[in-house]
Amino acid sequence: MIIPENAYRKANKKITIDSVIAKLRSDFETNGASKLPVIAMYSIYQIFMNEFERYNKKKLIPLRSHISSDSESRSIGDIEIVDEDESYFEAIEIKHGKQIDSIMVSDAYEKFRDKEISRYYLLTTAEPNIKSDERETVHIEIERIKEEHGCEVIANGIIPSLRYYLRLLSNPEMFIERYTENLRLEFLKSTEIKTEHIEKWKELLCL
Repeated sequence: MIIPENAYRKANKKITIDSVIAKLRSDFETNGASKLPVIAMYSIYQIFMNEFERYNKKKLIPLRSHISSDSESRSIGDIEIVDEDESYFEAIEIKHGKQIDSIMVSDAYEKFRDKEISRYYLLTTAEPNIKSDERETVHIEIERIKEEHGCEVIANGIIPSLRYYLRLLSNPEMFIERYTENLRLEFLKSTEIKTEHIEKWKELLCL
């Protein structure tokens, strides 16, 4: 049932950004898939940490259980990047199937308002990403946080974000390799990734 370590190599060699995004869209629709977008974004950041100057001397915190509450884990996001002194640099909070509204932005702020952090991403798999009647209030709340705290909050969809990030990679196969391996590892160490998630990704790799 476990994905072989070299499974990604059996995928179509003509991997494109569009084909990767299509696979991810389908994968995120699997039942109980809330951890999958987190693993996808974490996989991108693993590559970024070695590829881009912005993340020089920064550390990517290992993935925590998606089941534990933020208060229990003392985390401020699903994905966290810290500086050499362990202070926060960036964090990413990912919502599955929930449109972003001003309350969600305010709740995110409560997690980091007493901490130094330069950028905070609030991403969702929902489309449209931001509630249509909340666009202005979301913008106002983001501006308030920037003025009061200094942190830049970015509210967006995870699919548009992943599409943009994939463009920064020299080869999208780098992402396929990382994502496949991280799914395998999460399946082995936690109950959040289930057999159906593994089987679905194995099918998608062959498309």
